[in-house]
Amino acid sequence: LFTLVTPVVAVYAEDEVTPVGTAKIQDDKSTNDSVVISLSGVPPASEGSTYSVSLQSPDGKSTLTLGTLTVVLPVVHGVIQSTGTVSFTFDSSSGGYDGSNLLATYNRIMVTEEPTGTYVYGDSISDGAAKAIKNTIDSIATLNSSLDSAVASAKLAHSSTSMDEINTNLDAAIVSIDAIAAISANINSQASAASSADGDDPEIAGGATSLDAITANIASWTDSAKAVAQTNVAGTTNVTVAQIFVGKIVNDLEAARNGWDANNDGTISGTSGEGGGQQAYKSAQGMASLSLSITELPAIPVPPTPV
Repeated sequence: LFTLVTPVVAVYAEDEVTPVGTAKIQDDKSTNDSVVISLSGVPPASEGSTYSVSLQSPDGKSTLTLGTLTVVLPVVHGVIQSTGTVSFTFDSSSGGYDGSNLLATYNRIMVTEEPTGTYVYGDSISDGAAKAIKNTIDSIATLNSSLDSAVASAKLAHSSTSMDEINTNLDAAIVSIDAIAAISANINSQASAASSADGDDPEIAGGATSLDAITANIASWTDSAKAVAQTNVAGTTNVTVAQIFVGKIVNDLEAARNGWDANNDGTISGTSGEGGGQQAYKSAQGMASLSLSITELPAIPVPPTPV
């Protein structure tokens, strides 16, 4: 049995549930230590009041006040409009910043009107989804570290002047490559867990789909690099010929790490044939994006006091 704690909520018409904006987790000085908030169509706080934004833990026991939101009202044809925009960033320059991984503690965001504490906007993801997303991001960081090592070793092979040096450096690259399959499997498992925890969240579902495509891309590129090293390079004693193949290995590994603009449109998306480790990290953080609206946050279950 649980006692439910619900926030104080302002009363709005049911047709006013369109999100007013987003809150996105990003990296500043550390991992997941920053929040970027963008809102539009927001009326200013009532006279004598301010909008305060805060993060809250799943059990409601920990709260981090991010700061005060300022609504910028546009002027159209000399007339100040009734609603405006908010652009706010919590980062290392903000009060209360300590470099903590915000996803490790918080899964809810609230905008309240102070000093009354009236709930205005908010959103949340489940505790299970938040933890799974954090684990996904951590695993992608490990994946990218392995890819960085593989790229560095391949580049050393490319600058080597003897077959012994080339093969030694490529052997080191292969050690890093061999760690990637297990890491990728863990990434997909964690992303799937996040999607299962919050199956109706489009950001989480879309991120999981993107990561599945990206890890397949990475597997294709790293498998190709390994095959070329073990077949083409290992099968020749000619340094000049070997270096031609090493160049391909470097290209494959850099694509695995940074992605590849397959359709030459100037951008690299987290899709099949394009996304690499860099795009995987972005996709995973995007899974934690919150869409703020007037919709009431889920009640916090509180265990009953023992008799």
